[in-house]
Amino acid sequence: MDVAGPVTVQEIMVVLRRWQVRLLAGEAGVSRPITWASTMRARLPAFEGLQGGELALLALPVLRALHAQGISLSLADVVEQLDELGVSAIAIGGIADDASLAPGERQALAEAAALAEERGMPLLALASATLNEVEHDLIAHLMTRRARQPQSAEPSAADAARLRAGLRSEALETLLTGTYASEAAMRTRAFQLGYDLTQPHAVLWIDLAPHADLPPHALGPRGADPTAIHLADELAVALGAWARPHEMQVAALAPLAGAEHGLTSLIERAKAVLARALNAADGDWAAGISEPAHEPAQVYLRANEARDTARLGLLIVGPRHIVRSSDLGVYQLLLALRESGQLAPFVARTLAPLLADTRNGSRLIETLEAFFACNGNLSETATKLHLHRNSLTYRLTHARDLLGHDLDDPELRLALQLAIKGRRILAL
Repeated sequence: MDVAGPVTVQEIMVVLRRWQVRLLAGEAGVSRPITWASTMRARLPAFEGLQGGELALLALPVLRALHAQGISLSLADVVEQLDELGVSAIAIGGIADDASLAPGERQALAEAAALAEERGMPLLALASATLNEVEHDLIAHLMTRRARQPQSAEPSAADAARLRAGLRSEALETLLTGTYASEAAMRTRAFQLGYDLTQPHAVLWIDLAPHADLPPHALGPRGADPTAIHLADELAVALGAWARPHEMQVAALAPLAGAEHGLTSLIERAKAVLARALNAADGDWAAGISEPAHEPAQVYLRANEARDTARLGLLIVGPRHIVRSSDLGVYQLLLALRESGQLAPFVARTLAPLLADTRNGSRLIETLEAFFACNGNLSETATKLHLHRNSLTYRLTHARDLLGHDLDDPELRLALQLAIKGRRILAL
């Protein structure tokens, strides 16, 4: 093996032999250099941080998961888009042999292979579907090979920075999504990157465009906004946080000096960072902070908690605040009910009579929400909804008829208020 040259697809195939690698197409491209490995995710953008030269790893179940979300991507589409993004090769996991595939999947694989052959894109098949393990081993091989390069062929400072940033970002993403292999392995991995997961941490989630409906990209990354990148750097320096920007959002895992006192201090320090970094920025932002996580397994739950807290905090206390889950009042209870699986049936059962009116159901729920927010004051509710009082009375009468109960019934009003707030929770 020539340690002075770049890592090629041909060399990577040797590393992949333990996963029974096969070259399906694109033999003309086996001398292409490989700079990194990236695994396709079942959400958009499916690949993050692509800069060209990567080995893209994907599995057919991921394509099926994207299809279930209404995102139609064939294997041929994937080959075409990744080729345009400068990827050097593609490996598909979980294909021991063609006989293991459904007829439709065999046809899709044949079409993808034909396109890969035409473009000189190496298309590999792996018997294993554990692509996180494959990615980890490939990155380790790439880093080992770079470390063995002669002094004159050492990677540039920018290249080295990309390696470090890529490792940190990938490891943090694994921690935030709970997709690591074991607690011990995750702690070791974090320690090697300079983070101590034996101490308690809190997740801080900042959304820099909470009102925006950003259009999804297919495979390629949209890239982090410059403000998000700057904020992540500020949080890393000021809080000692493990932070990563993604589009218009920043997630930061920040260490705590203690339990309650540590969290209070962290919130104050985070406020100072956001004031310094964002007060001059245009537009609103929303931020949520989780309760302490004492072990890696809790980080995934705390990340979800911080994200939901930021979104709900925007509704309850408005923009440009750091909101803690304990500030959410009854919403905190509803979030717990959602996690237990009890919220969705309750909401569906309570609001079913209103939603049975497919034309006006959502409008009636909006009307009841405003009515309850105004403590049943008809004049205030009509003003809030920009309705004539007679129109409001008509809507409330229609809602009462659908529900079969008077809206003055305190038990019904409580159930409706909780269900309407629960509907907001489920919409997150």
